[in-house]
Amino acid sequence: MSNQKKLPQRPRVRRGSDEDHQSLRQQILTAAFSIHEREGVAALSMRRLAAEIGVSPMALYRYFASKGELLRAMWEVVLNEAQATVNAGVAAETTARKRLRASIESFLRYWEAHPAHFRLVYMTPETMEAASSDAALTGTPAYRSAVDLASPLIDALVAEIGGKPHRAGVARDLRMALMVGYLHARIINTRYPWGDFDALRQCTIETIAAGIEACLQPVKRR
Repeated sequence: MSNQKKLPQRPRVRRGSDEDHQSLRQQILTAAFSIHEREGVAALSMRRLAAEIGVSPMALYRYFASKGELLRAMWEVVLNEAQATVNAGVAAETTARKRLRASIESFLRYWEAHPAHFRLVYMTPETMEAASSDAALTGTPAYRSAVDLASPLIDALVAEIGGKPHRAGVARDLRMALMVGYLHARIINTRYPWGDFDALRQCTIETIAAGIEACLQPVKRR
């Protein structure tokens, strides 16, 4: 009887089945997120990923032609999840003010619960490139959808408070700048001796909401 230890079998990759294709694609993405969360985006490579799930590197290229394509797929997953969280938070509210605050709170809540996802979307070299229609991140439908999510919320607030419609773009940009700034401080700037994050978080939400309303009001001349 042989004492040779049997090697674990690799999962079979069957061709021609859409169900099998989607299953392995999901395995690849799950493994990619796991590697990124443990070791960061620099650790992601097709060879490392293949070893993680037990297939040949060439098998991966049938699903993602490059690391860049893999990253875009990961960004799509994250941005769609974040958008779904915001949509769910907003859906329960009835007034424009409450919906706006819910959108801010749920946006912060998603990224606070997924700090590795925040780093993936906001802190990798690929996501810091200039915006364009063919850029790795900003060219994806999920990114455009995430940016556009705030527009109807701001437009509804303009109607509710009698604000200036031409200021909606500034208000939308302020919302994003302040939310991401808070998240960067909380998730990335760990050296600073932060105190009561719960209190800071609540103040942040109220400050962003108040700032948006201020943007939409007529500018008073002195």
